[in-house]
Amino acid sequence: MKPSVPYFRRYRDYDYTRGASLFITIVTEPRAALFGRVVNAAVEYTPLGAVVAESLQSMPARIPEVTLFGWVVMPDHLHCNVHLQAGLEKPLEVLGSFFSRFKSYTTRLAWQHGRNGTLWQQGYHDRLCSTRTFIDAVERYIRYNPLKYELRHNHPECLRIHEPLESPRLDAETFWRGIGNVRLLEPERKLLGLRVSRRLESPADIAHVVARCRDAAAAGYAVVSGFISPGEKAVRDALLATPGTCLLHILPDAMPHAYLPETRYLEALRESRVLILAKGNEDIPFTHAQCEALNGDVVDIANSGAGLAVYWTTQGAQRQSPALKTPLPQP
Repeated sequence: MKPSVPYFRRYRDYDYTRGASLFITIVTEPRAALFGRVVNAAVEYTPLGAVVAESLQSMPARIPEVTLFGWVVMPDHLHCNVHLQAGLEKPLEVLGSFFSRFKSYTTRLAWQHGRNGTLWQQGYHDRLCSTRTFIDAVERYIRYNPLKYELRHNHPECLRIHEPLESPRLDAETFWRGIGNVRLLEPERKLLGLRVSRRLESPADIAHVVARCRDAAAAGYAVVSGFISPGEKAVRDALLATPGTCLLHILPDAMPHAYLPETRYLEALRESRVLILAKGNEDIPFTHAQCEALNGDVVDIANSGAGLAVYWTTQGAQRQSPALKTPLPQP
């Protein structure tokens, strides 16, 4: 078998002799679900799937210049995060040989399991991981891939886009779209509209905001925000990690027809404790004016029913609806 050749290679000018981390995807031919099924966000392997997973893990012992950091074998494809050793004379040939030998070996195993013909599509898809942030995103993608697969194939309603989304809490003149639990918009639902100033940078101050929002969630509030500032993101991550808490995320840009939520939201979507909202399906540049409009939506949605909106600054929490009498839950 000839060495695998990627369908396309990003960063053609990158010097791979320096070493590289790459995100690799290989797909079965013809996208056949040969390796198992996904149940409860985990892959239950067929006998062939089990030997393919074992073979992938054993490859670095055969070609030690390539290190395997993370991987997942899905029913009809696999993803892995590999590191190519620095100082190699022909690094791309080493990488190609790694996957060529893997595909050749697993194809022979597939024949032993009764599979006829080609096991894999030609080549592989590769993406250079150029930053620590990108590597972290790849690791999350690999970790949550079985859950995403399960939602798309077994629970498509969790990823269905509701459009146009109508609610007394939403501006009737705006074309809203949403994914998730639309019942979080019911007027009687208690919402806490959250804005946190970017100037609030102290870890202690942000931890205080997170604690207060957790108290609000424990008291039955769902937090609604654009989750843009560091403080807002800290609250988002804390609530997603807390069972039973709910949140509404207003996207800063549009929700295209092929939109898929970030992996961080998948578990909460399956548990019906998140709603992702956006205006329309056409991309609009995120300007300062758009940011102000988003913040206005946060306040309006929270205050249009049972709820309140709060803006946290270095001076503390400021109520954004003076007429609202509902107090913040006390810790």
